[in-house]
Amino acid sequence: MLSKVSNLGLPICALLDEIRAHLADEQNLVLEAPTGAGKTTVVPIALLEEPWLHDRKIIMLQPRRIAAKNAALRMAALINEQIGQTVGYRMRLDTKISAATRLEVVTEGILLRMLQDDPSLSDVGLLIFDEFHERSLDADLGLTLALNARSTFEQDPPLRIMLMSATLGTDELDAFLQTKAIRSEGKLFAVDVHYLGSGKPRERIADRVARAIQNAFMKHPDSSILVFLPGQGEIRQVATQLEVPDRVAIRPLYGDLSLSQQQQAIAPSPQGELKLVLATNIAETSLTIDGVDVVIDSGLERKPQFDPSTGMSRLATVKISQASSVQRKGRAGRLRPGTCYRLWSESEQQQRTTQDEPEIQNADLSSLVLQLFAFGVYHSNELGWLTPPPAGSYEQAQDLLLKLCALERSGSALSLTAHGNAMARISAHPRLAHMLLMGQSAGASESAAHLAAVLSDRDPISQESADMRTSLEYLSGEVPCPSVFRSWQKRTMDLAKQFLRQMPRDTPARLPRPSQNQLTGFLLASAYPDRIARLRHSGGYQLANGRSCEFDKPNALGKSKWLAVAEVGGMAGRRGDMIRSAAPLDPALFETLLAEQVTDSTVVDWDSKTGRFIAERRTSVGALSLSKERLSDVSDEARTEKLIALTREADLSNLPWSDKAVEFRNKVRLMSRLETGWPSLESTELKTTLESWLAPYLLTIKNLSELKKLDLLSALQSLLSWEQQQKLSSELPERFEVPSGSKVKINYSEDPPTLPVKLQEMFGSAESPSVAGGRVHLLVHLLSPAGRPLQVTQDLPSFWSNSYDAVKKEMRGRYPKHPWPDDPTSATPTRFTKHRSKR
Repeated sequence: MLSKVSNLGLPICALLDEIRAHLADEQNLVLEAPTGAGKTTVVPIALLEEPWLHDRKIIMLQPRRIAAKNAALRMAALINEQIGQTVGYRMRLDTKISAATRLEVVTEGILLRMLQDDPSLSDVGLLIFDEFHERSLDADLGLTLALNARSTFEQDPPLRIMLMSATLGTDELDAFLQTKAIRSEGKLFAVDVHYLGSGKPRERIADRVARAIQNAFMKHPDSSILVFLPGQGEIRQVATQLEVPDRVAIRPLYGDLSLSQQQQAIAPSPQGELKLVLATNIAETSLTIDGVDVVIDSGLERKPQFDPSTGMSRLATVKISQASSVQRKGRAGRLRPGTCYRLWSESEQQQRTTQDEPEIQNADLSSLVLQLFAFGVYHSNELGWLTPPPAGSYEQAQDLLLKLCALERSGSALSLTAHGNAMARISAHPRLAHMLLMGQSAGASESAAHLAAVLSDRDPISQESADMRTSLEYLSGEVPCPSVFRSWQKRTMDLAKQFLRQMPRDTPARLPRPSQNQLTGFLLASAYPDRIARLRHSGGYQLANGRSCEFDKPNALGKSKWLAVAEVGGMAGRRGDMIRSAAPLDPALFETLLAEQVTDSTVVDWDSKTGRFIAERRTSVGALSLSKERLSDVSDEARTEKLIALTREADLSNLPWSDKAVEFRNKVRLMSRLETGWPSLESTELKTTLESWLAPYLLTIKNLSELKKLDLLSALQSLLSWEQQQKLSSELPERFEVPSGSKVKINYSEDPPTLPVKLQEMFGSAESPSVAGGRVHLLVHLLSPAGRPLQVTQDLPSFWSNSYDAVKKEMRGRYPKHPWPDDPTSATPTRFTKHRSKR
């Protein structure tokens, strides 16, 4: 195989020997090679005959289906074979492999399925992550699990792992994989870059792009043009307002198109025809679009961003990174010199982030967490991560999986349920996997599969009708599907069949089947319990997660008192969310099929009018109250819980902080800096642990006014052991006996603690006052006979030697009745004037 690709004249060919030698000795490799170098199609073929493979497969991951299929087709052509022989591919709804296949190109989600089937990847000798710079969630998880598999399961020779891209930023990867990157210079033709500036304020990006396209065709009449736009909406807007020459074919290119439609944008144009490809970021990498030598880049892309405050992901339009702009520019120089027009300024380019942010930092992690539990990993810190998952998003994902019955809690530990294990075997988001299993339990597997397939991809029907039942009617055949949606119908039905094949077999229905009118609402409420919505009296809806939402225009669904909402999204200028798709929900289901989502709780509130606590028993679905019942009495536990919540909300300011309590807190703070083992009494820690130290002292408090009687000092002292309390008292005394015999109060609110004392009372002292066994020198505030500050010092001997004479000269005339000896270190300390001292 090496001989078939080593003489192709591509830049990567010059590095093949170095790559082979590196992988012969090391397990990891980072390969950075510019666009057009040939890394995607040449390197995997060149390694097929390496001895360390031991007849095992090479698996190469691609982030997109079209790139995976094209890469496989190109490699099969290079070795003069049909696809599915030595080289094959696997992706959702499309697979071409055979028993003879030794090199598979797969989409990233397929790797996770492979790891589930064989956690050791025993039949894989080399795992290649192509275009790793995109840092998708599946790629990061796949890399982490592959490294864990290699360290857990001993294989000889061990699994090799290679990361490839044109713009990796390899220092971090080199350190993580403990290897040194190999870099290729590439074969990118020169591309002239023109910055067109930021445009007019509030001008639609589609209008700016359309104008740039018209100008580009005038300057480059014989060129095909590739345009990068944020999303499908902008692609449609540009396509409808363009006037292009007759010989120019407009070809859209985005993820939701079928592979055959995507292929039309990539394939060579007929003789004499030019192409205008309107694409999302799907065209950034691993694709050569025939004939293109002009790129127009909007500089924008649309990405899902997870909002932990709502538990929902939203599509946001964001600026691309410098790395992405380099990738996009490179599309114009794959086959010949080209031109790139950027719709921003050169100074803006320098201000953009260098690399794409890893998706794991800003994504819904419920799929990741479910997969980890399925692999027996119960804490993310059990694995080594290039970028660890954020703790807050990880915990929120666990909370969702608990609601979906995928996890169960035993004490503080979480474990995977049998239901969760079945969810993990289904190639769908955990919400949809749960919905599929609930549908199966209610004897509605086919309807659940249809709905899951609709929700897995962008639903074109929802742009015309927000009622999810319309899409299901087209799929079931109950209503004839319009011809414009036939390709969507076929693709969606194929995906639904795949879901049905993945569901557990021979599982009897254990739940009563909902009526036809209830079915869609039940299924959606199962998948999105936080998006159950109730009509408000003032209009619009409130969701179970507490947020508000509404339809952006009059809709027949808006008359329903209850909805199960599938998709919501934000709109500029609106406070709430916009309902994009939903179905009516029968509230009677809360007593039957949705009973697990109903909670009963006792809620205690403070009634400011009566000055007392009141209690209610509430039946709720999330933030939506179904019923309320006033209780005649408030239990001590419920009242204490409310007091704790009010105290936490007030940041401890509602507690009676007496001088002694404040002093105690300051003394413990000081000891905790000197020694280990002392509790922290900082506000953050005190608020976190209120239940353990404050709650026992709140049981007798009936209203907020009684908080003033709380013995806060005793509550704080309970945080210390008896030995610590004794040590605190002895080492940090309340008062310090100065040479005159006076016992002066120490001020522990300062750092270091201060000792305010009249200067004459310190005569004869050759050492600076200290506490904590001499470890803390007090800051002495030396006062005049009238109590005014004369000097502040932690070094009393130095004061006597250097500053005392100047103080004596100034003060002796002002206070002649008080002693001002020439040698203060041998003078008798006194609290009195000369006359009283002599007596």
